[in-house]
Amino acid sequence: MPGKSANVPRAPRPKARRTTSAIPRNQAGRPTLAELERRKSIVMEVATQLFVAQGYSETSLVDIAKRSGVATRTLYQHFGDKEAIFRDVVFARRESGLMPLSIPSPDATLYEVLEHEARALFAYVLASRSIELMRLMVAESRRFPELMKKVANATFARVLTNITQTFVELADRGQIPNADHALSARMFVDLVLGNTPIMVYTNWQTLRPSSAEIERKIDLFINGCFGPTIAQVARTQRPGVPAALAGDRSTDGNGTAARP
Repeated sequence: MPGKSANVPRAPRPKARRTTSAIPRNQAGRPTLAELERRKSIVMEVATQLFVAQGYSETSLVDIAKRSGVATRTLYQHFGDKEAIFRDVVFARRESGLMPLSIPSPDATLYEVLEHEARALFAYVLASRSIELMRLMVAESRRFPELMKKVANATFARVLTNITQTFVELADRGQIPNADHALSARMFVDLVLGNTPIMVYTNWQTLRPSSAEIERKIDLFINGCFGPTIAQVARTQRPGVPAALAGDRSTDGNGTAARP
């Protein structure tokens, strides 16, 4: 009809191309398990860095989400609230930084074994991750007293267990007497580490112990815990030669004078 536009059919619009997501997904359209683990690793690393640098109060879920490249709701779905993420960070750092069990060399002298243990102790407690975790735990100990107590006790117990196992091995080889090896381990850790960890964790000093200082502490420990006869051969006696034990009855193996 005049005055009206002709009813001309429109050309069909081209279908928009579906873009393939860069995030690997399963058939249901959800991220794969591998992708979720990758995201979790990123979130944990970012959260750790922020908590260490800014503290708990100054770190928000938005900060963690933005730097991790995920949505805030994703954090809630897979991690929980900020407190839950913080707890995961503390426990993850504890698990990833556990002091490994040290197996003494089969032909090592008593001194060589204990020197190895002493250096492993310092490498563990003064590693950058250990320092970060402990400084974070100290800073937030009032906010999460039970959490920090649980983590600290579990970490220290693991260290003592590993050192105790070393003393059990030394006794089996005949290089030290059978005694309370758990007590020996505690005495060794206390003497060797001294106040160095707490001074470093509180940032009151950054000095590391010298080789001469470590050497003297080991000599003091051997002499005080196992007696002078064992101390005399600690640097030379190899496993399988227990003669020193038979001749040394000045101590009971823990630095206490033996009864006649």
